[in-house]
Amino acid sequence: MGRRRTRKRLEAMYGQIPDPHYFHGDMAYIRTYSDFRREQKMDSFWIDDITWNDLDLDEVFLRINPGLSSSGEQFLYHMLRTPAVTAEEYEFRRSLIDLMGREPELRLRTQLILARMGCIRRADLCRAFSPAAHGAGMLLVYLALLLGLAAAAISLACGWAYGLQALFLMLVVNSLTHELARRRVQSDLDTVNYTVSMVFALHRLRRLRSPLLDVHLSPAYRDLDRLRAVLRTGGVSTARDDTMADVIATFTLVDLIAYEFLKNKLSRCHREIFSVHEHLGRLDAAIAVASYRQSVAFYTEPELTFGPADVPAVRAAGLVHPLLTDPVPNDLITDRSLLITGSNASGKSTYLKTAALAALMAQSLCTVLAESYRADAFYIYSSMAISDDLLAGESYYIAETRSLKRILDSAAACSPIFCVVDEVLRGTNTVERIAASSEVLRSMTGGDILCLAATHDVELCALLEDRYRLFHFEEQVDEREMVFDYLLRQGPATSRNAINLLRLMGFDEGIVRRAHESANHYLATGTWQDLTPS
Repeated sequence: MGRRRTRKRLEAMYGQIPDPHYFHGDMAYIRTYSDFRREQKMDSFWIDDITWNDLDLDEVFLRINPGLSSSGEQFLYHMLRTPAVTAEEYEFRRSLIDLMGREPELRLRTQLILARMGCIRRADLCRAFSPAAHGAGMLLVYLALLLGLAAAAISLACGWAYGLQALFLMLVVNSLTHELARRRVQSDLDTVNYTVSMVFALHRLRRLRSPLLDVHLSPAYRDLDRLRAVLRTGGVSTARDDTMADVIATFTLVDLIAYEFLKNKLSRCHREIFSVHEHLGRLDAAIAVASYRQSVAFYTEPELTFGPADVPAVRAAGLVHPLLTDPVPNDLITDRSLLITGSNASGKSTYLKTAALAALMAQSLCTVLAESYRADAFYIYSSMAISDDLLAGESYYIAETRSLKRILDSAAACSPIFCVVDEVLRGTNTVERIAASSEVLRSMTGGDILCLAATHDVELCALLEDRYRLFHFEEQVDEREMVFDYLLRQGPATSRNAINLLRLMGFDEGIVRRAHESANHYLATGTWQDLTPS
């Protein structure tokens, strides 16, 4: 009955917008696997924290994650964090995602096995892979206490005068030891039990004897041979419900003995455990992506070109942002950098994020929310939502220049680069901002970088039109409201709706008229004139 209910639940969840429960701090656990790989330099490229936060990728992850196992959650996060930059890695991801999408019965049988692992976010799986220390010391202590209890019981049965006192003493010592030790190792118990559940899950998947799955899981199958002792031992009971079994465990320490045995066994097999976790996580994450594809109105599998590009390009039609409920599609068809102008709230920043997310999801999830997508495989960066780093004593301008410099440094080491920059160098005065911005943005063009930049400074259009294609967003202001259509248009922005908005907000007509006259004078002469009546 339980298996049938689980199957129905999994069938009902597939292709739906997910709504799993998260506690504060869960993302810190979910990212531990990706952080571990980054510390070990196991991947050639990963999305840095600036870009991750600029693109709201925590929210993108939550939108895709249907409530996976711990392995699945961690690998899905890692996939988003490490867009594929080689054809081999991309094809491995794509083939598994496609398999889970086109084989519903195999997917369900797989999900039923993976669901038994559960989601224990506090389990510190990386410690199981590379433990700081291990040894048989505590195992010997617990075995000695168990033998002491057995000896006291035998002495009582043999009628020794102090047998009762000895048995009582050992019961007290063992129960106190058990209570203190359980508090100390509770998180490690979760890690060990989840690790054991992974080994059993892979064992069950191998018994499915599916050639389609075996292609992807065969490297992990070979690691099961060193983990046979785990299959024989099973996990460690964590129930604390005053049952007889719990009382026996308290006095005999059998759960702690089993824990120490498994911990030491796993610490010697951390490479194999890492392999099992990775392969199960990849499989579970592929199911999540396949489900995500079914939950959206439309998507496309991208056509990507890997390797250095003489002229990096993107040709995408009908791109939409994955977090918007009623998005307006826009195209991105270019082999040159773009400079986008327009007023606040007209759609510039959203378009930049949409373009960057399309490139990232194409390479990480083999899925783009677009009518079509063909592009080079990029190293992806952004500089958008910079804030003052008060703890480091840095101003907004310094933090922004550091963010921009990291993109140029990366371009010297890898290519091609796709970057999005919003309101470059906004943290300084107008004259220096335009002078510095024009040179920084000029340096972000050429054969190895494709840059999408947004600005309010229309002066940059004339300064950079030889390097950037000019586009804009616009709005309509009437007597009652400002209306945005969020459609990208060719050419620089020409409207002065920021001034017209003053009228909409109830400012005096003379203020609005003089503002228009002042703007016309500046555009004609390049100088500002005070038109305020004396």
